[in-house]
Amino acid sequence: MPYLQSNNRDSTGGSGSIDPTMTQEGTPNRSILNGTHPNPNLQVHRRGPNTNKRSREGQPIAPLPAPPPPPQQHPSLVAHLLNKYQASFTASTQQPFLSHAGCGTLSAPALCQWLVQDAHYARGYIRFIGNMLAKIRLPVVSNSQFNQTYRVMDLLISALNNIRREMTFFEITATKFGLQMAEEPPNHITRAYLDLFVSSTSTGASLLEGMVVLWATEHCYRTAWTYAASFTPTLSMPSTDPHIVALHQQLIPNWTSAPFSKFVDACRLLVDELANTTTSPNGKEEMQRCEQLFEQVCWLEERFWPDVDGMGEEDETARLTAHGAHHTHSASAAAHTHPTHALNSAPGVGIGSGPLGNGMGGTETPSRDSGNSFGGALNGIEAAADGTPSD
Repeated sequence: MPYLQSNNRDSTGGSGSIDPTMTQEGTPNRSILNGTHPNPNLQVHRRGPNTNKRSREGQPIAPLPAPPPPPQQHPSLVAHLLNKYQASFTASTQQPFLSHAGCGTLSAPALCQWLVQDAHYARGYIRFIGNMLAKIRLPVVSNSQFNQTYRVMDLLISALNNIRREMTFFEITATKFGLQMAEEPPNHITRAYLDLFVSSTSTGASLLEGMVVLWATEHCYRTAWTYAASFTPTLSMPSTDPHIVALHQQLIPNWTSAPFSKFVDACRLLVDELANTTTSPNGKEEMQRCEQLFEQVCWLEERFWPDVDGMGEEDETARLTAHGAHHTHSASAAAHTHPTHALNSAPGVGIGSGPLGNGMGGTETPSRDSGNSFGGALNGIEAAADGTPSD
């Protein structure tokens, strides 16, 4: 071990320690004298910050303000729904129709079938947005740009403008690429979707419930077409089939674009904001209705995509086999549990066999907590997540 690093260096004669200010020649270190190196023998007694500092004018200098506290983290209804129904959401956005669309192997009849049903969806969507706009009561405010009610209204107006442009976009795309759009009525799944639009915006439904359906449908579309887009790099060469070109140049980019994604994110933010600020006679029951609506959207979205076989062709056998099983689901999937919702919106439709199970009789059992007032639907997250019965 080098001597200067040993314990013996302090046992030598003389002063017994080595002065670091001295050089080998016995003269003081010049860097200490000219101030470029601190003197290790200089001790500075620190007494803390000087709180009596004054400005040049003699006034005390105010201390720096304390940093603001971190913003309060509010619970997220959207995150709760996506977490609770993760499997259902994945099934609704990762169907064979979408993977074939991305790979370029989807048949033209399957695409046209989806376009026809989506056109029915778009027309029902307009009424759906209109019903939500009718629920809004605008307050008198000095700056409407930052008011929640006005921002919800602005978003719904944007949704109307978007769907109108989309209808024109479909018409132009079909004409440009020669897509044969048959005049078919809404099938049983599309009809159930339209019924859900009506029930979620009926007189007894809250604005939050309608906004959950709006966000859920748009988020499903964005996620589904993003899933389809993930298969496009597998194309060995660009297809020349008109319907595949339409998919890859028009349709898939439409629902994976930055503007559409921004719109979906705006829907999500307002859903969470409404859930944290709106009041309800029973927040837990409203929370459960939001859960049911999201589950219904996932159930319908999974079946809204046409059935295709391994070659991307329409699977008539699967659709005909599923038709009988799905027919009894059409209204129960769209039925809503609010007491004022009419269950006869679709003639001849039964109840009790939808994705929510039995017991959807259209009347709401009073809760033992009905006398309590909750600050918002999210107050019921913990109880709903734990499976606590509402009685």
